Amino acid sequence: MNRIASYFERELRKSGHYEEVAGWNVYVGDIHNHCGISYGYGSIENAIAFAKNQLDFFSVTGHFAWPDMVSDTSKLIPPEVIAYHREGFQKLRKNWPHYLTCMKESETEDCIPFPSFEYHSFEYGDYTILCRSIDEKLPDPVPDDQADVRLKVLLSGDESQQEKFLCIPHHIGYRTGYRGINWRLFNARVSPLVEIVSMHGCAESLEAKNRYLHTMGPRYNQNTYQGGLKQGHHFGVVGSTDHHNAAPGSYGFGRTVLYADRLDRNSVWNALCNRNTAAATGDPIQTLLYANGTRAGLVAPRHNGTIQLEAYVAGYDKLEKVEIIQGSRVIAGKYLFDNEESSFSGFVSFMFGWGKKHNPAIWDIEVWAENGTICDSSPRIRGIDMVDPLDTPNECSSHLPRYSFVDKKVRLHLITNGNTTATTDTSSGFVLDIEGRKETLIRCKVTLLWEGSAIEKEYSYSLLSLQNGQQTEYLNGFVSPAIEVGIFRRRSECCSSIQESIHTDSQEALYLRAYQKNGDGVYTSPISFKG
Repeated sequence: MNRIASYFERELRKSGHYEEVAGWNVYVGDIHNHCGISYGYGSIENAIAFAKNQLDFFSVTGHFAWPDMVSDTSKLIPPEVIAYHREGFQKLRKNWPHYLTCMKESETEDCIPFPSFEYHSFEYGDYTILCRSIDEKLPDPVPDDQADVRLKVLLSGDESQQEKFLCIPHHIGYRTGYRGINWRLFNARVSPLVEIVSMHGCAESLEAKNRYLHTMGPRYNQNTYQGGLKQGHHFGVVGSTDHHNAAPGSYGFGRTVLYADRLDRNSVWNALCNRNTAAATGDPIQTLLYANGTRAGLVAPRHNGTIQLEAYVAGYDKLEKVEIIQGSRVIAGKYLFDNEESSFSGFVSFMFGWGKKHNPAIWDIEVWAENGTICDSSPRIRGIDMVDPLDTPNECSSHLPRYSFVDKKVRLHLITNGNTTATTDTSSGFVLDIEGRKETLIRCKVTLLWEGSAIEKEYSYSLLSLQNGQQTEYLNGFVSPAIEVGIFRRRSECCSSIQESIHTDSQEALYLRAYQKNGDGVYTSPISFKG
């Protein structure tokens, strides 16, 4: 749903952008994640089913090859790591035909699959190769005794290659030579997009939220979004989960927000090629950014010392900050988002989880409104997360969630297993978009299977009470599974715009970043200036 067009119609009409934006729809995807077809866990069937709960387009990625894994003798790679990767590549060779069949059969009007495969590389950095077509004959993984030199060929192509493949560098923030991006060899003609957000962390800048904490090491300053722009590259940005346990779109690690006129294979592909994208860490926060009339993702004419900025943000929680960045400097920003209205139009979140660690809880949840309308709902569903792909998933990993929003009622079936550490969030839920009034009640019915017992509960919350604070419920006393119902957030707290004229001599690219109070963030594709 294009919330930007409806929330900012007056401002967009005044600026002349409304006709373009009103024809867009906003779609959410994850084009880089893994399952047990290579190294990782969970079946391809489960991965596809998980994706369809909360994504409009997706890929499930096979680990394809690592051409310089042993040829670069300067890297001390533990032998068990080499053996692990070789076993994963061998699994993909075996599973490749079944994978392609499952992806082809998964396409529906509501969810578009794209095949993909991944190259590791010390020299170039790691790349996801996203494939436009499922029907066309795709490359096969090479046998173990042959060298796969095709990455170099793919990365040396021209724009015509975008008709079939997109080469998307990911977890770019690692040091060059250690599977971080090599900007010197980056080719925007075949790589119109760069993945900057995933389970590895956020590579927007060295100071960005979500540090790199994977076994592969910390962030490297030059290999960030800002670092690539500083070196003069122009590319769009995406977020993906890089999840290794059959959970595309797992909330909190990375999603792509994409703007297209319709949901079909060609429209999504063209929007990706045109960099009509933003990288989100969690909620699919909608954004628009223009500089001197040129929108994010495109190249603007060289300016004459003045940049007329227009920015629009529509979030799902109270905004914390909206900033426009040029180089590494904030050139415009907004930081106060107080209530500016008394209406009961806005957002309420529900999250389910907590309880004893390694103690499974199976939830069946229904939520609806009385004397008001749930206009929409955005899911926040997490998979069973593993930072290190060598980890072994627990017994809950094969349990699939089921989410639906039908007849203005949200239904969610899921399993939670307690938080593994005091800083690890494994809860899942959704956020409601509500049109209501003082008398509006949100009803919640829960059936919980926990410790051999079935627990049934019903709760009721008025928007009037939720505007003063959130609510918590314990299903069966202390350290039992729990519910958090978020504070009611009015639209004026969650949506904001900037119109500002900036005087600058810099011709560096610029982009928008925004953060919500719940920690979720979004980064737009950049606007570069010619010359």
